[in-house]
Amino acid sequence: MTRKQIYDSGVIRWSPRQIEPSGTTRPATGTDESPGDQAAPEARGPMPVLVGCPRSGTTLLTVMLDSHPQIAMPPETAFLPELKRLAGREGPSLRREFFALLTTDQWGVSNWDDIGIDKGEYWRRLCALRSFSITAGLRVLLGMYADRLGKPLFGEKTPADTHCMPQIEEYLPEARFIHVVRDPRDVVLSLRKTSAGLRRSIEEMSGIWASMVGIAKSSAQRVRHYHELRYEDLVLDPETELRKICVFLHLDYADEMLDYRASGARHIGHLGDRPIANGRGKVPRQLRARLHENLVQPLRKDRVHNWRREMSAEDRAKVETITAPLMRELGYVIEGGSR
Repeated sequence: MTRKQIYDSGVIRWSPRQIEPSGTTRPATGTDESPGDQAAPEARGPMPVLVGCPRSGTTLLTVMLDSHPQIAMPPETAFLPELKRLAGREGPSLRREFFALLTTDQWGVSNWDDIGIDKGEYWRRLCALRSFSITAGLRVLLGMYADRLGKPLFGEKTPADTHCMPQIEEYLPEARFIHVVRDPRDVVLSLRKTSAGLRRSIEEMSGIWASMVGIAKSSAQRVRHYHELRYEDLVLDPETELRKICVFLHLDYADEMLDYRASGARHIGHLGDRPIANGRGKVPRQLRARLHENLVQPLRKDRVHNWRREMSAEDRAKVETITAPLMRELGYVIEGGSR
């Protein structure tokens, strides 16, 4: 298996944590668009952006990083891939539409309510910017989240980010992409326990894994910062893998990352009912929380190679047939031999 790191070829200027002075007031509405007087925030420092196929361990790594005393990892945001909707917008309309997109709460668009930031306060801060840009708007929001937890740095994790890594780097050049890969046979087993997985065939879920892993590895050639690790290595030897990630992020290693359960409980606590697109119902909080129940439990090494115990030979062959080239590249053993 190859693990590649691509480091920055340019210079990023880091700034200290930006915390709003005391005594500020919150507007009653979000309609004020008077020019502000605050400069756009600079990059605070390296920003971990976790990517990978769903059910690959990205959420586990999220709460591990969130347990670091310097990093605040919000719940999945979902909105970075949707920023393409704003292409061609400029001036006041860009700020309004950016705000509307981020602060909606609709599956696949934005998980605003999970983030827990007050809309009026966020709008006031956007209007206070002397010059608005998508970069500035994102840094303001993520900075607010980090400040609330008393941490200087922030990160991001949404599986769909895998599809737009170069675009995310354009918005946030401080982004450092961390790609978590998991054996596709275990990913398929885990996906089958979700509502979305129940509607898909083995072949479809295998194709999703192959597509997302392939896209991430291809995008690694077009972004400046990329680190790849396997879920299995993270679970079996977490300290070694977390130390490597800290080196990648230019941070000191912190033992707190090994005891992530408080962060896991906080992330589960953020989850609420999630409206589905076009008003077709909601994904209930209980279902969302159940998918992440392992975040409040010790690492389960028995979750590695579940497929050996739970997957039929027929289903295993279906997965391997579709994913074999990438499996070989990543060092996974193909039980059925060469294909």
